[in-house]
This record gives sequence, C-alpha cells and structure tokens, in this order.
Amino acid sequence: MRTEILNHYIKVVNTQEKEPQSVFRFCEELNITESDFYDEFSDLEAVKEAILADMWEITVSALEDQSFYQEATSTDKLLSALYAFVEQLKKQRSYFLVVYKSWSNPTDSIKGLKEFRHRFLDYLDTLNLDQMKTGIAPVDKATGKINQNALFANVLFVFHFWLNDRSKGFEKTDACIEKVFTLSFELMGNQTLKKAIDLGKFLLAQK
Repeated sequence: MRTEILNHYIKVVNTQEKEPQSVFRFCEELNITESDFYDEFSDLEAVKEAILADMWEITVSALEDQSFYQEATSTDKLLSALYAFVEQLKKQRSYFLVVYKSWSNPTDSIKGLKEFRHRFLDYLDTLNLDQMKTGIAPVDKATGKINQNALFANVLFVFHFWLNDRSKGFEKTDACIEKVFTLSFELMGNQTLKKAIDLGKFLLAQK
C-alpha cells in the first residue's frame, strides 16, 4: 500500500503538474479508503517527505551490497552515495522539478525535506566522519553536530544545483559534488581548533 501511495503521488504531480491537495480525492483516484491512506501516512505532506527520503534509502541500500563500497573510506562512501543519489533522482526529475519549482535559493527553508534530513544524518552517524577530535567530549559533540549540519546544507546546495543544471548528463552537478564536499572534508580535518585548545591546556598547566 505504501508503495502504491508513493507512486500515485508522483503520477499525480507529473500528469497534473501540481501537488495533490485533497486526501479524499487522492484516495478516490487510487481506489483506496482514507483509512487505508492514514494507516500509512498522516497527510499528503508526509507522502512528499517520504518520496525523497525513500530514494536516499534505496541509494544507500544498493551501495551497501557492493564490495567497493564496503572497502571504501568514510569520505569515499559519502561521495559514492551522493553521486548515486543524483542518478536515482534523475529517474523522477520531472516530479522534482514540479515539486520544488518555487525553491529559488538553496538556503531558503522549504517543505518536504525533514524526513530526508533525518535519514541523511542517521547515515552520517554510521560513517564516523568526525575527523577533528579535541579530547574534550562537549566540544567534540558540538563539533560533530556542526559538521553534520554543514554536510546536510551542502547536500541541499547540490540538490538545488541539480534542479537547475542544464548541462549534458548533469556533468556540472558531478563537478559541484566534488568541489563542495572536498572543501568540506578539508575543513572538517582542520586542526586549528585542536591546536588552540592544546595551547590553552598548556597555559593553564603553567599556573
């Protein structure tokens, strides 16, 4: 039932070039009861949330079965997932162009990304990407959260870039992924903060 609902939502958007507005009409078209619908989703917004989030899960699940992915470093795993995710998104590009047509700036707050963000951050937890450790638990915890939120912001930037990319095979999006995330990994590995804290510890020890 869940898959049927997701597929029908995409079909409605593609054929009518707008998002469905009524659960009643949506269920009538799909020939299911509203009870059937509410057994799976709280509202139509939740369906929209699930479509992008599920595509991310499909992408990661497919990669986890590949030996090259299992043997890759954490950063290479993330890059592989992002490239594969764009390939997955291409299968429903018409849908995403309609749903996010009003998204003019990648930093704007828009609906439909909350569940995807949750799934993506859960994925990052499995990668152990926190390259900068200070040895002070509260600082490391805060830094980890900052890094994760920054990486998700970068994902949104890439997603927005892809929606507006008109290059052949979306080759510019591939270049965008490489440049944006290479810089992010370099910043995450920067030892400036750790050195400052070590200096502070040394000065305190001299008193």
